[in-house]
Amino acid sequence: MKILIAYDGSGYSHTALDDLQHAGLPPDADVFVISIAEEWLSTKTNGTSFNSTRDDDVRAYFQQHADQMDRNLAETKAILVEAKQKLHRNFPKWMVRTEAIIGSPAQLILKRAAEFNPDLIVVGAQGLSTDGLGGIGSVSQKIISDSPFPVRIVRSKLENDGAPFKIDIGYDGSPGSMGAIRAVASRYWRVRPEIRILVVTDPLIALIPGRAFRVIEALPENETKGETKWVETFTGKAKQVLETAGLSATIHAYSGNPRMVLLAVSKKWKSDTIFIGANSRQIQSRSLGCVASAIAAHAICSVEIISNLDT
Repeated sequence: MKILIAYDGSGYSHTALDDLQHAGLPPDADVFVISIAEEWLSTKTNGTSFNSTRDDDVRAYFQQHADQMDRNLAETKAILVEAKQKLHRNFPKWMVRTEAIIGSPAQLILKRAAEFNPDLIVVGAQGLSTDGLGGIGSVSQKIISDSPFPVRIVRSKLENDGAPFKIDIGYDGSPGSMGAIRAVASRYWRVRPEIRILVVTDPLIALIPGRAFRVIEALPENETKGETKWVETFTGKAKQVLETAGLSATIHAYSGNPRMVLLAVSKKWKSDTIFIGANSRQIQSRSLGCVASAIAAHAICSVEIISNLDT
């Protein structure tokens, strides 16, 4: 397995390294850890280096800037040493290489991913440049929106209360959602997790003006016998994939807005990770769908978004 980890030394990126122990990753893996010292002001103008300017004051100003970037890069290399040591403690057989680089974080992570072709990209929900008010940082948002590879957004629970590891899988029959099923089935789980397959059906209620702008609680599970039987048939293949891998799952059907329902029920169950396809059954493209985007932004646990339609 090939894993690309974006690491910036923030609390979220530290959490990401701990979270990997609970992500079902194999004991052997090819791992590339990248850390980027963000550069806001370029030391070149129209392709010309600041050293070529004749103005001593301008040259001194940009030299000061360049010196600071050198210090930032040195610090970036130092935190990568710590990250590599931690990964080796948790996964002694992993082959880990690192890279510290200056530039635009999101663009460089996506560029390196295209070159490395990973099976999974791991990023923290927020980074050093985020205000810490919750949600998802701009770098992580850019990666999940543009990456053709599966992405794990980390919001791990650091406390260990001894409860079984819980996984929710959003399923709508799309290639992405089946990819989420297969991703869980293919992992190396040290302890067998509790797995729920969540299906959100269309609500059998009349539309009223403004309804979309109000929070709607999910309707009771399996409200009708017909719905129950249909959902069991609909999820048959997904459940079989998990069972073939030695895993079991329970099926849960809800009616309502998928974004609201999935967030609400995963929070209530205290899920550790949500696996979801990047797009719905109705919209098949490599762009991020609104449901996956909402789950990534607002879930209180880690989220894996499966965006490879060839899965």
